[in-house]
Amino acid sequence: MALDIAQLQAVLDSAAKADAFKADIKKSLRKVSSLLVNLQGAVEEAEGLLSNDYTPAAKERKSRTAKAPKALGDVDTEAPYGRKEDGTPKAKPGRSKATAAE
Repeated sequence: MALDIAQLQAVLDSAAKADAFKADIKKSLRKVSSLLVNLQGAVEEAEGLLSNDYTPAAKERKSRTAKAPKALGDVDTEAPYGRKEDGTPKAKPGRSKATAAE
């Protein structure tokens, strides 16, 4: 009942493959377990939302902060074509108010 070296190598290879397979199975089971826990939590949350005694919580809104007032003639440097802070266009060079009104 002597074992051949090739047979011994085949037994060791199959054992290594079995260990790797076992590790993959454990890893997959851990993932499935965590997914089931998350699913259970989501189902419990849905049951709570669908219950008759559920009342939604009022959402708290942030209050608006007032901006510091600016002088009326200030020019907005970030706006295209140099618009003023109040939104009106800056006077174009070479145009008078009389020609712009026509």
